[in-house]
Amino acid sequence: MLGNVDFTRWHVDIDTYLNPLIPPPPWRWLPRPVSHFLGYRGDKPPKALGNIVIAFWSLIGVFCGVLILAEVSLHIPSFQNHHAPIIVASFGAAAVLEFSAIDSPFAQPRNAVLSQVMASAIGIGIGRLFALNPHANSLPQVGGALACGITTAVMVLTKTVHPPAGATALLAVTEGHKIGWFLVLIMLLGSVLMQAVALLMNNIQRRFPVYWWTPDPLPRVKVEDTESAGGEKEGTWAPTASDDDSQTTVPLQIIIQEGKVSVPDNLWITAEEMACLEKISQRIR
Repeated sequence: MLGNVDFTRWHVDIDTYLNPLIPPPPWRWLPRPVSHFLGYRGDKPPKALGNIVIAFWSLIGVFCGVLILAEVSLHIPSFQNHHAPIIVASFGAAAVLEFSAIDSPFAQPRNAVLSQVMASAIGIGIGRLFALNPHANSLPQVGGALACGITTAVMVLTKTVHPPAGATALLAVTEGHKIGWFLVLIMLLGSVLMQAVALLMNNIQRRFPVYWWTPDPLPRVKVEDTESAGGEKEGTWAPTASDDDSQTTVPLQIIIQEGKVSVPDNLWITAEEMACLEKISQRIR
């Protein structure tokens, strides 16, 4: 019977509703040193690096990221007042993504920050519900599994999958009863700090993030001017990263010529993808 069901229709794309509300990144209008450390490269996509270089920067980045989070937590009195650990263990796994697999969707800011906040809120919420019943309160393993499962489902639906967040949800139920809702603030602060360190370290020789919200070009927003001459509504287009002064939509194009690849400055591609395109350009004669 299930074979006759078209499960492809069971799909919700949250970006269909959110992307029209998200403005395009303004990095191209910022000073180049600033935009560089926000991941913007203009018409110069990053080149592929050897794994020795990646291993070196991963070592430095993970060390700095974890150390800074631990030092900050040690010097905030409210952390000690709420029995917070020196560092939440899931940030160790997050650091591996943020400084090693920086091209992965799991490592991008939307995933890294939102997932941890949602996971901590879900975990604490499930833990508090289980605490209302003495019998349920004696089964933290069930609450932890439920919180981890719900968090995973929410991340899939919101396009914020970040594996370390599953550990955060589990920790919130099994060990977060003393911390309480303060864990949400801990995870938010830790995630933002981790992103800040990643922006600094990863953009020295690589590029991070690949994108901030979505790899797809954000749609242009039409603004209705109700005070135009003649009392008629006149549609104008708000500027985006895909156009400067033009009011016509130009399709994104990657131009491959002999020994040269031209990529639009608002199209995000990884170093590996750029290396593949360059190999193709070298075969053109």
